Amino acid sequence: GVGKTTIAKKIFNDTDVRYHFNQKIWVSVSSSFRVEVILRSILQQSGEESAVVQGEMLHKVVSLLKAKTCLIIFDDIWEKGIDWWKNFFSSDLAGSACSGSCFIITTRNKEVADAIKANETHHPKVLDDKKSWLLFSKHAFPEVKEESLEKFKEVGKKIVSECGGLPLAL
Repeated sequence: GVGKTTIAKKIFNDTDVRYHFNQKIWVSVSSSFRVEVILRSILQQSGEESAVVQGEMLHKVVSLLKAKTCLIIFDDIWEKGIDWWKNFFSSDLAGSACSGSCFIITTRNKEVADAIKANETHHPKVLDDKKSWLLFSKHAFPEVKEESLEKFKEVGKKIVSECGGLPLAL
C-alpha cells in the first residue's frame, strides 16, 4: 500500500533504464512462491526455450545473466522460500560474472531484504494527515469545488484516518 510496486514499475518503464540493459524482466512472486514458476518466467521473458527441464533452469538463468545485462524485478517477495532466495542471490548471480545486471525486489518484510543481503534498501514513507487529505480529496471529490468540500470533510477525514497514510488505500 505504500507504493513499492508502483515505484518498481516506474523504474522498469523508464526510458533511460530501457537503454541501459539488454533485457528487462518482471517476475511477480507473491505468497504462492514456486521456484519453477519464477525461473520459467525469467527464461520465457528472455526469449529462452521454455521447454527447459526443471533441473537445468537455474543454470540457464545464470548463463543468461553472464551473457546479457539484465534488469530483473522480483515483485512482492514473501518469507516463503527465504532459503532459496538467500542461495539465489548469494550464488554466481551476485558475482562479477553478472556485474552489468541489476536485481530489484519489492517486499513488505524487512527480514526478507536483510536475509538476501540487499545492497541498498528504500523504505517508502506513509503520508502525513495533511498530504493524506489532499490525495484523498483529489480522488474522492474530483468534481467538487474547494468551497463545497466542507460538507464532505468530516466523513472524509474519518476515512483518511482509517487509511493510515497509505497512498494506495487513499
